[in-house]
Amino acid sequence: MSLQLINVRKSYGKNQVLNGIDIKLTNGIYGFLGANGVGKTTLFKIISGFITDYQGKIILPDVNEKKEVVLGFLPQSFTGYPDMTIQQFLLYLGSIKSNMSKDKLNKDIDEKLDLFNLEELRHKKLKELSGGQIRRVGLAQAFQLNPKIIMLDEPTTGLDPTERIKFKNYITGAGHDQIILLSTHIVSDLESISKEIFILKDGHFVMSGTEKDLIGECSGQVWEAEFKNELDLHNQMTDQTVSMIYDSEEKKKARIISSVPPFPEAIQVTPTLNDVYLVNFKKEERSSVR
Repeated sequence: MSLQLINVRKSYGKNQVLNGIDIKLTNGIYGFLGANGVGKTTLFKIISGFITDYQGKIILPDVNEKKEVVLGFLPQSFTGYPDMTIQQFLLYLGSIKSNMSKDKLNKDIDEKLDLFNLEELRHKKLKELSGGQIRRVGLAQAFQLNPKIIMLDEPTTGLDPTERIKFKNYITGAGHDQIILLSTHIVSDLESISKEIFILKDGHFVMSGTEKDLIGECSGQVWEAEFKNELDLHNQMTDQTVSMIYDSEEKKKARIISSVPPFPEAIQVTPTLNDVYLVNFKKEERSSVR
């Protein structure tokens, strides 16, 4: 089973958001990283069929004979039907996605409500839920009936740390039998679980590979420097891209993204996935801070 994108392109007026996306994915978890506005959501909407006026080709798995659900999708903005209860909403969606019996649909609903900690809320209307609870309903409907392809756009927004860990553990197991596409700018969501990571910028993938591959490609571009105090650090960091600042033995330390030593005393260190992100988006990150 595979999902294939061939030369996918999409423009909004003169703004070309996607410019020649070519990938072939099999079972596993795939991460899509990029700054806001680079086209991650547009790419997901094209794969889901929400956007149809694009160039290129999408080849989805053929599961019609098995009557399996092909796609599950959690959009970046999810509200559902506010006047329905969670139980009614999932039953309604399940009946649209499949001709499965009501008993089997309810069994699947019970499983997803338990998984996403919604069991005690099943009879509450969606309009009565908090933002985090709505997000969990969105996850439940995306995984409903175990689709072959699941697309999750910023899935952990609004989840507390316990729910985020539970979600990450679940998709790690699900990725053996499903193709899971996870779009995010929260780098930690992808650490240690992604089969492959794609970094989207300027309409195409500027980097792709395993977490280890990406970190290897950024070797030599991350440094660590020590400062006497916060004022000293602030004065010297004006034109630097800083990945992290932390205290060490009453001194300040900073991880700095740079292709050359930022200071004579700076020490080269091993990159993290967060550093990889900043290597690709350091100009944008700096301008957005200013």
